Amino acid sequence: MRINLFALLALCFLIYSCNQRSGYKSEMREAWVPVYATNAAAIKTITAGPARPTINAGKLYTVGSLIYQVEQDSGIHIISYANPAAPQKLGFIRSFMCKEVSVKNGLIYTNNFSDLVVINATDMNNVREVGRTTDVFPELALQYPPRPANASGLVYFECPDPKKGVIVSWVKRNIDNAKCYR
Repeated sequence: MRINLFALLALCFLIYSCNQRSGYKSEMREAWVPVYATNAAAIKTITAGPARPTINAGKLYTVGSLIYQVEQDSGIHIISYANPAAPQKLGFIRSFMCKEVSVKNGLIYTNNFSDLVVINATDMNNVREVGRTTDVFPELALQYPPRPANASGLVYFECPDPKKGVIVSWVKRNIDNAKCYR
């Protein structure tokens, strides 16, 4: 008798624990999931390195025989076209979420995440940040997943959680109940 009562209670507990809240319907769907970086200081660090292949080319800015080419969301390629028949990549300046570039008086103006930064790159061996104004581009901090140009419906995604860090990219996955959309 005691064992039957225990089994009945265990069965009731199991059934109750599987009961969804009223009106809740589980739905798996393909949605964007944020990838977080927890080290904000690393994201806001401007660094220079060797030339690298161009993968996601962006805007160009020319000064004299130099081309400054944005690598979308990564940084800026510095290219010499002193010999137009054989342009030569001189280096790469990493600036997270880089979208724009402008150059004046030897200084590079670009964005680093949501900040406007000024970079002195007159010597590629000694590239350094010389100025920063924070939150000039707040829309870059509100990152949403990519929306294809031909998208006619809603784009679903996992709602961002600022406690998890800064969103650095998005990946598509099948998730249960993507609650955010646009």
